[in-house]
Amino acid sequence: MDQRVVPHVVFLPFPAQGHVKPMLMLAELLSQAGFEATFINSNHIQDRLEHSTDIATMYCRFPKFQFRSIPDGLPSDHPRSGSSISQLLIASRDETRTEFRNLLVNLGQKNGRWEPPTCIIADGIMSFAIDIAEELTIPVITFRTFSASCTWTYFHLTKLIEEGEVPFQGMSNLFIRPNYLFGFEYSHL
Repeated sequence: MDQRVVPHVVFLPFPAQGHVKPMLMLAELLSQAGFEATFINSNHIQDRLEHSTDIATMYCRFPKFQFRSIPDGLPSDHPRSGSSISQLLIASRDETRTEFRNLLVNLGQKNGRWEPPTCIIADGIMSFAIDIAEELTIPVITFRTFSASCTWTYFHLTKLIEEGEVPFQGMSNLFIRPNYLFGFEYSHL
């Protein structure tokens, strides 16, 4: 009898709205394609999600999808935005690392055997996931959730520096459009 193995992907976004949403969309797409998806949120994000989303309907739409949550290392009343984002970065790295590893071990224990997830897709900021994946011999993919304009800047930053556009030389230079870079011509802005 041919038993098809369903790929199981574990998702680990950085616990901030601009990171969770794109990764959640990817998880939904893969779940819709038949993958088993485990989406790991911070307890704080999961609490907000449960108050703003019909989780039961989501589970009906994606029956092989599940949420799990782990602590992010900050107290529940912490704002987790603005100038305090650096505290979230540090706390997530320190606290989430151990909790994420423990959760992966629990997910991999099935019927007394080690059956790890097929792979992990982790936010690029959550780089500790690479070390844990290697330790547990689980393939890992880092997923950058930033916008197209950030990607464009990343790929062209060297040219901007070479041309003297960066660092900026005062407020008036902020509105100068370099026409020597593809995708940033005057007509596109």
